[in-house]
Amino acid sequence: MLRINFKKSIFPIIIGTFIFTALSTSNLIAQCSMMKGHGNHSGHSEHGKQSTDGGDTTLIRKGAIDVDELDFDIDGYVYQDQMHWNVISDKPAECPLCGMKLEKVKIKDAIRNLKENDFQVK
Repeated sequence: MLRINFKKSIFPIIIGTFIFTALSTSNLIAQCSMMKGHGNHSGHSEHGKQSTDGGDTTLIRKGAIDVDELDFDIDGYVYQDQMHWNVISDKPAECPLCGMKLEKVKIKDAIRNLKENDFQVK
């Protein structure tokens, strides 16, 4: 009959699995905590990366935001980060906070995004 030495065979597997799970979970929690305050966004892979060149910080809008005023070419569209809603440009750019490409949206959608995420809009 086959005898199994619990301490030498099963126990290390259980402990190894426990340690692997604990480390994986703590890493995931740390990554997700960096995402705190980013609404329903689930694109973790893009947002883990920080902008290496610092980006154009003039794209970060503060206070009451007048989106119509930001539409310099008057085409009815602006570019907005889908995680940092107050990062808005009139031309294609990258978010200076996370490095993600800004998405082209209609002005009314940019205003709605700002309001839904508690930003002040003029």
